[in-house]
Amino acid sequence: MISALPWRRSQLTANSFGHGRVFLAGDAAHTMSPTGGLGMNTGMGDVNNLGWKLAAVLAGWGGNALLASYEVERHPVANRNSSASTHNYMQLKSVTNCEGLFDDTPEGAAVRARVGAEITAATETEWETLGIHLGYRYENSPIVAVEAGEPPEDHWRWYRPTARPGHRAPHAWLAGSGPSGLSTLDLFGNGFVLLRLGTAPVDASGLCAAARARNVPLRVVDIDNPEIAELYQARLTLVRPDGHVAWRGDAEPDDADGLIDRISGHRASAVEPGAVPSKTMCLSA
Repeated sequence: MISALPWRRSQLTANSFGHGRVFLAGDAAHTMSPTGGLGMNTGMGDVNNLGWKLAAVLAGWGGNALLASYEVERHPVANRNSSASTHNYMQLKSVTNCEGLFDDTPEGAAVRARVGAEITAATETEWETLGIHLGYRYENSPIVAVEAGEPPEDHWRWYRPTARPGHRAPHAWLAGSGPSGLSTLDLFGNGFVLLRLGTAPVDASGLCAAARARNVPLRVVDIDNPEIAELYQARLTLVRPDGHVAWRGDAEPDDADGLIDRISGHRASAVEPGAVPSKTMCLSA
């Protein structure tokens, strides 16, 4: 025996994710139970969110609100994921009636079958978690356009792709690509991308001019696939470098300058870091 170290389960989220030139990410910002394996994923999500904003500010086109939005966007996700991890941990202890489990009798076999079925059902939230991994969204962000209507349910298990602002841009195979080719997701990651969907691309010169005037990197990609247009439900979809939708519409906004100012962090917002409470995620099957 070389060493023995105690382990303590914890569920903690920092009150603040940063101050001045210092930002917290990963385990420095939040701790959670290992049940579900959400700690690393949450930390990588932090870095994915913060990285492009730091790069934008250092490059000169990102405004002050861009870095302030990091906490607004990621703090609720940390609370959401740590709560899901705690739920998974408590489910491991939810089967309490195990009397006769080791009896080498027909009754013991019945107990083992029952306990096994109960454990399987209780730990479903730990293993089937597509909604947790892909369904987090930034709808209350000061750098995301507001869209009316109700968002899809934030469910631990089910993920319903949507191009609603704040959500991750949906995956779809591009024409002629197939599973071994390119996805819409391969288009994102280097600056903003404006998807023009439909057989007759709508005018986007106003958005391009506004972005160019502010040195905001913006690339226009035309996609005439009707299935992708149906998936995104808009003729124009503006996607951030981290793959989340910043805005969408069937025509350019009346205030293209204002939209570019908002998504690049140059427009002040009433939403302050830490002011957005976490929402309870649906954990029912």
